[in-house]
Amino acid sequence: MKINKYITLIFCALLIGVLSCSNDDANNPELSDKDLTVYFWGEGDDVSGIAWEGYDVLIGETLDLKLQVSPKDDTSVAWIDDATGEVLSTNVDFTYAPTKEESRRINFVATRPSGYQKEIVFNFRGNLDGFTSKVNEWQSVLIPQGTQTGTFTVEFDMIPSKDNMDGIVGVLDGVATTYSNNSCIVRLNPSGKIDAFNDTGYGADNELEYHAGFTYHVKMDIDVVTMSYDIYANVQGGNVVEIGKDYKFRRKITHLDYWSMVAGDFNIADPGTHRILNMEITTHTQNQAPVFLDVNDAVLAEGNTLDVDIEAVDPLGGNIILQANNLPRFAQFIDHGFGKGTISFNPYSNCGGCDLGLYDITIVATNSAESSNLDFAIEVVDPNAAFDVNVDLADATIWGNGAIDPSWFQLFGGHVDTGVGGNDHVVGVMPFALPDLPADKKVKSAVLKVNVKNNNSWITVEYDVYAIQPRVSSEVLASDFFLGAYDTDGNATGIQKGFIKNGDPVGEFVMDDASGANLGTYMNNLYENGASAGEFMFLRISANRNDLDTWAHLQFDAGESGATAPILTVTYENK
Repeated sequence: MKINKYITLIFCALLIGVLSCSNDDANNPELSDKDLTVYFWGEGDDVSGIAWEGYDVLIGETLDLKLQVSPKDDTSVAWIDDATGEVLSTNVDFTYAPTKEESRRINFVATRPSGYQKEIVFNFRGNLDGFTSKVNEWQSVLIPQGTQTGTFTVEFDMIPSKDNMDGIVGVLDGVATTYSNNSCIVRLNPSGKIDAFNDTGYGADNELEYHAGFTYHVKMDIDVVTMSYDIYANVQGGNVVEIGKDYKFRRKITHLDYWSMVAGDFNIADPGTHRILNMEITTHTQNQAPVFLDVNDAVLAEGNTLDVDIEAVDPLGGNIILQANNLPRFAQFIDHGFGKGTISFNPYSNCGGCDLGLYDITIVATNSAESSNLDFAIEVVDPNAAFDVNVDLADATIWGNGAIDPSWFQLFGGHVDTGVGGNDHVVGVMPFALPDLPADKKVKSAVLKVNVKNNNSWITVEYDVYAIQPRVSSEVLASDFFLGAYDTDGNATGIQKGFIKNGDPVGEFVMDDASGANLGTYMNNLYENGASAGEFMFLRISANRNDLDTWAHLQFDAGESGATAPILTVTYENK
């Protein structure tokens, strides 16, 4: 039975080996106090780095931590408030439950009998839900859905800490360091109302007041391609107010990837802040095609030059190639690179109108994925072509007693027996804004046209046209009144005698060519004596006698009449 003998020998050898060992194997090194280590329960890594980085805990919630120490036997532990020295716990377990906004440092101290200690610094932060703005300190948060290049919606709740503060929420590309970095901005205006940025400044289509402590829900529907957005807001439980529709971006860019917030120091002593909660961003579409900045149609006088800047932005952040199509012979396109270029238009002059007309221009932008078109039109016109100047809505009827009525849809001449001035003689006065006169031009003619509605007279009477010296304001004055023989008013210049006569049929009356030339000469004198575009010249229609009764009655359409309102047709010529 050799096998049984071998088994017996092996068993004896194992038994001797076991008996020669003990629970405290003399060959295992004994841990010293300096080997004291702190771990998270069930984990082997040191906690120092994580503890120093700290924990953010919302007010009302709790954080439970459980540690372990090695060696465990005879090691005492304590959680100590760094600021006060108060011992908060003598267990390896600790619960942090903030009741207010705070930053708190708590030290975990493990101590051996020898007095040797291991100290771990834990940083705890008690936070309100959401984000709280800081005065003049920008905060930017990455949009988790990634870069937005098409249409998307941003919704959030906003709580101001006080009335009449200054705080914004913006959407932008990159990290904000100033207001102009943002493309879309909703603001708690210091006036106490909510507004938004539109192209060049803040505004609101409808008013919504805000008050401290109330929650306001804000929604922005953003279209990155058109670089525009709609803004809606409402107090919690209240009706939605449209703050702005089709508002233009502040920073014109076609890819947005952050949202931002800041509070201003409008009230330096107590600026106030605002909280942002429940931020939700929803992507609807994404765009890969280049996006052009808007270019408006333009009118260019023959012989003049015009430079039109072209810019296309790539939402993919890559290179763009521009190509100009349908350019007329007098246009040249220069590609500056990086999606920018300039078209210079220089139509010929003194060629018998050879370049007059409407020209459709197309610019194509191509990136690595797609192409986009920009279409606009350039119209080349005769610089001396006639144009109309509309009467200003401040036109008015003046009574002989100084009463003025600018509110009627008709102006009057002759004599009326009703109205703000009662039964008296009347004249009609019409302000016209002086047009911008090019340096190389002069006025060839200015022809007045009015539409007569009523012309009744039992006596002979003529209604003459006078020009009154220009003023900055379009307001008609009582001193503009005059009745009497033609060109005897020391405060006005006679332009046309007998423009309208008693017995003339109603309808359209147009100043004759000679009178139009007279008025053109009068306007040239105004410009030469310092008058400028934007000032107002006044034309008066008044009777040539001051002994009229109510049967001498002229009535013609005023500015409020629209299509039949008085107009002045102006023609320039070269000096």
